[in-house]
Amino acid sequence: MRSQDIFTLAFKALRSRRLRTGLTILGIVIGTALIVALIASTSGLTVNITAQMSKMGATTLTIMPGARLKISDNDVAAISSIAGVKEVIPYYSQRLTIDYGTSTLSVTLYGLDQTKIASLYKGLELNSGTLADMYDPTSVVVGSAINDPPEEELQGVGVGELLLLKATTAGKSGSSTYSFLVKGVLKAYGSAGFTNIDEAIFATPMGASLIFKLSSYSGLYVIASSANGVTALTTSVQEYFGSDARIMSATSMLETVQSVTNQLTYFMGGIGAVSLFVAGVGITNTMFVSIMERTREIGVMKAIGYRAGDILKLFLAEASLTGVAGGFLGTIAGTLLSYLLSGSLSGMSIGMGPPRNPGASSTTTSTGFTPVISTQLMAFSLLFPIGISVLAGLYPAWRASRLNIVTALKYE
Repeated sequence: MRSQDIFTLAFKALRSRRLRTGLTILGIVIGTALIVALIASTSGLTVNITAQMSKMGATTLTIMPGARLKISDNDVAAISSIAGVKEVIPYYSQRLTIDYGTSTLSVTLYGLDQTKIASLYKGLELNSGTLADMYDPTSVVVGSAINDPPEEELQGVGVGELLLLKATTAGKSGSSTYSFLVKGVLKAYGSAGFTNIDEAIFATPMGASLIFKLSSYSGLYVIASSANGVTALTTSVQEYFGSDARIMSATSMLETVQSVTNQLTYFMGGIGAVSLFVAGVGITNTMFVSIMERTREIGVMKAIGYRAGDILKLFLAEASLTGVAGGFLGTIAGTLLSYLLSGSLSGMSIGMGPPRNPGASSTTTSTGFTPVISTQLMAFSLLFPIGISVLAGLYPAWRASRLNIVTALKYE
């Protein structure tokens, strides 16, 4: 019997039981869609975070002091003398807000040597203006989102204009307002590590310490001489500061993120696989019911010359067509779902500090990413459901092929 004839008969048999076939295919679609959507989304998130971490450089360490640790110039000098250190960049940080009428943007002001910005953030350049002189306490360089807010109705701040920032002091009512002169505007850059550069403001160390009355540094950026020496340098710096300092490197953060996303991928993929196996059980049950309903039909087919192998192929063809339909539709649904998931996950802020005020307009900068739908994932999402369907239908098909002609013809 020709393969074309087998699949034609199988298609007609499935079409004659539309509701049952549709429900069986729906189970496969759900399982396949879950696998595609979750794996593609977590893979896209991993790629996005990897790109963000790489902007900080694999040799950069971030040292953040605990509540009891005060970092001074003596500490900067001591860290600079450690073997394997290429550069130490101390910084001050202050969380502030910009009011756009009814909308509020929460930003981070960093006080650091602005000539070191290019060393910290690979590829970051000025779009207009110049860097502030290190002895200028009132000039700043701002990110692109401050110069050109995402919302058209919001008024940005350009070179030569005053930037008004507000800070709320803990335990005190009201807020303090600070004025800065915008000296330069950075090009759009996105997030680097846990900092959204487009919503950051860079002042001079003198300006930050004097204006905000900061007596100790908020942290240090330490750049290692080579990527191979990062681990040893991390140990040395940790030994110097003790347990009061938290030390992070782009490499360690990336490994942590990848570990979490990999576990999430396996877990969610496992849920999808279980859904497919449940659908496989449904296929087995459906085919057994189908065999019982078509026992007399099978007897007639054998009586007019169909061999046991033909019957086996016919029922396996029905199972495989079910898998093909479920896998194809599930892959499409999973692709669409992955973009929906990436859209919802993109709303997560990974900036240091609190997010924007809840009452703010929709100017939140997202960590948007694109799902990664690889060739391997597409092949798996199409072939795995077919394999599950064929395996699920193998035993019922074998039972159908072994039916006795006389018994089948007598079946009511």
